[in-house]
Amino acid sequence: MAERNIFFKKGQNNQMAELFRILRTNIYFMGKKKNRVVVVTSTIPGEGKSTVASNYAMSVAIGKEKVLLIDCDIRKPRAHSSFGIQINHGMGEVLSGEKKIDEVILKGVEKNLDILPSKHMDQNVSELFLGDRMRNILEKLRKKYDLIVLDTPPLMVVTDALILSQYGDGVLYVCGYDMVTKQEMNQAKKMLDSAGVTLYGVIVNRINKDGYSHGNYGYYNYKYKDYQDYFNGDKQ
Repeated sequence: MAERNIFFKKGQNNQMAELFRILRTNIYFMGKKKNRVVVVTSTIPGEGKSTVASNYAMSVAIGKEKVLLIDCDIRKPRAHSSFGIQINHGMGEVLSGEKKIDEVILKGVEKNLDILPSKHMDQNVSELFLGDRMRNILEKLRKKYDLIVLDTPPLMVVTDALILSQYGDGVLYVCGYDMVTKQEMNQAKKMLDSAGVTLYGVIVNRINKDGYSHGNYGYYNYKYKDYQDYFNGDKQ
């Protein structure tokens, strides 16, 4: 599996890293500043939300705050691949009671950054996030970390992101340039509004410096059949 781009590794100081520093600063000045839980989601798969979640977490960790990145995209986990690490256990095992959280959290993946990874699961994932268990886990973790970043599934595929948004302080909504229709974006925004969440911002991803889509994405007419790869993703 290919690693995602982490723009803060090896002392890099580039334009992308600076953009995430700006994002970090903007969110810092939005209300609650300590023990914050930020939910990162998108409309559909492939818009780059996991890359955004990982880089935002790194940008805060570099600022010397203690950060935990939680991979809540259990059907298609990706957070650990951003850092090129292998995992044996995941978030699903914590929620099901098979493992204690301290047995699963990866400590010191980067300086000031821990990761709670996920392994692929097919069934009853949304049910794992409902109820008090996930809420209680996050409340305990808030006491240990300055920031918790939740990398969640896309809004238009499953309900997980909306469920998890109820446990967070705000949402970062990632939109891949030229990948979703205006109608799909409006529907996603209505879903967030109906959940009563605080929207920290919309990140338009995959745009090159000339303002065109990066990666030859073109127009995508997404229908349910296009989501099958999401549910049948890599089993990590």
